[in-house]
Amino acid sequence: MKTSSIPLLILSICLLFLTSCTSLKTAQIVPESMIKDLTPAFNAGDLNSTVDGLIILMDASSSMGETHLEYSKFDVAKAFIARMNKTMPPISTVSGLRTFGHAQVLSRQNTSLFYGMAPYSRAEMDKGLSAVTPWGGPTPMSDAITAVNEDFANIAGNKVLIIVSDGKDLDEKPIIAAQKLQAEMGQKLCIYTVLVGEDSKGKTLLEKIAAVSQCGHMVLAHEINSAESMVDYVTDVLFNKEDQGLGYHKAELLIKSLGKIHFDFDESILTDSEKYILNQHIKKLINTPEIKIIIQGHTSAKGTEAYNQILSEKRALAVKKYLINIGNISSGRFSTIGFGEKKPLIIESNPENINSAEAISNRRVVFDIAEH
Repeated sequence: MKTSSIPLLILSICLLFLTSCTSLKTAQIVPESMIKDLTPAFNAGDLNSTVDGLIILMDASSSMGETHLEYSKFDVAKAFIARMNKTMPPISTVSGLRTFGHAQVLSRQNTSLFYGMAPYSRAEMDKGLSAVTPWGGPTPMSDAITAVNEDFANIAGNKVLIIVSDGKDLDEKPIIAAQKLQAEMGQKLCIYTVLVGEDSKGKTLLEKIAAVSQCGHMVLAHEINSAESMVDYVTDVLFNKEDQGLGYHKAELLIKSLGKIHFDFDESILTDSEKYILNQHIKKLINTPEIKIIIQGHTSAKGTEAYNQILSEKRALAVKKYLINIGNISSGRFSTIGFGEKKPLIIESNPENINSAEAISNRRVVFDIAEH
């Protein structure tokens, strides 16, 4: 735990640039170390986009002004979208940036398009993102999801909706709106969600919205904390090499990006929320029988190294048992390993604070692909 957290430091620098500038000029949004532009790979023909329509739906409501990892969730959301934008190559996908829940000085509408719908342009997406300030107002996510139907009205092919939000202060209406949108679009739509913050109810809501589409999933914004992880995310959402259509992305990326399994302090018992995520893993594992999984357990820094080692192994085993018993998947497809506190996602500045965002992030189980 004495080593520095490079990903968190870089993210902090990213947000420092973001919050200290009056406009989101592309050179100042993020350090170059956080960006790997996919344009060269795209131009070389290594990536083939299967998406005809893309909308990023950003939460600009008052709850986004709350603090997460020492920055406002609003700035975290903008930094995530900015990094994604600088990673994407010049695809011809018709794209848009729609927001919801604004301060009245920004917009008197519940939801507004700040960019698009137009063929994707990194510069125009950046310009639209820079105009989204300040935050404020209620959280009419369901209205925004409903408006997406009109945004996609003239697009016949595959479509992707990415919702970036903390999911707070919401009922079931966004799920119903997503279900209606999915029913209208059918299998040509994938819904992805990005959770900003650690609100447990918000996390469950965004998981359920993503699960409306068979090819969607949720990620945590602060875990996409490097150039490589953003490349994996963009590649999974927008590209594949086989041109088989939306929802048939590379199995390794799809399984890894379904979401980490988190545990309460000193526990190896799966919560209902984590079981929900594992159910999504089960669907993907059944559809990819050739893939074998290494289940890796981790802990936070509190406790002795020996105790945490055992606890991490128990967590990995709990996930394995659930996948076997509930998914009826062969035990031969899984192996487990515990790393204790040795491989933290984020270094904990105060290990005694078991409720810190860092500690919560570190109490996890993640998946890796076994070599064939």
